[in-house]
Amino acid sequence: MLLAGALGLVLTLGALRDRDGARRILVASRDLEAGTILRPADIRSASVRAGDELSSHLVSASREHDVRGRVVTAPTVAGDPLLPSQLRTRATNDGRRAMSIPVDRSRAVNGHLAAGDRVDVVTARDGIASVVAADLEVLDVDDGESGAFGARRGEVTLTLAVDVEDAQLLAAALADGDFVLTRVTGASSARGTSPVSIGPVPSR
Repeated sequence: MLLAGALGLVLTLGALRDRDGARRILVASRDLEAGTILRPADIRSASVRAGDELSSHLVSASREHDVRGRVVTAPTVAGDPLLPSQLRTRATNDGRRAMSIPVDRSRAVNGHLAAGDRVDVVTARDGIASVVAADLEVLDVDDGESGAFGARRGEVTLTLAVDVEDAQLLAAALADGDFVLTRVTGASSARGTSPVSIGPVPSR
């Protein structure tokens, strides 16, 4: 907030018209609440004299197209500059949530999944098999090859696009720990499919 205030002062003190060495940056055209998805009417360009160090904390006017659709993570007053550190990419492009889950390869098509694939989450409890979440879009796949902290061998981490209900059902499946993912890319949706009785579950 202090940085935003200082940068706002720079703009106010006469950097609002083009001069030699001036840079065009993006500022808020109205007061923005945290969580606002930026639209064209929310931003405008302004001219400011700033060195390279200060400019690294500003958003160039040439990036206006890239900034549209980003989410503001802090309140921003009209006329204040947009700061890269306070802009985040939306979880998804259509308002859904992004949710990551760890899955053993043997329960996730042996890890042969990629962004853009569609998957169903299937559980089997008390002799009943159910598709608890259907046709979920895969946003990202981390196969653990990067050696990320906490990753286990034989496990992949999938980031899925979910709505509120899917997130709740997926969390329940995770808590139970007994589910599999099926790759359904290009197949008809299983949403609304009735559970199937598979008979008594053998005792272990």
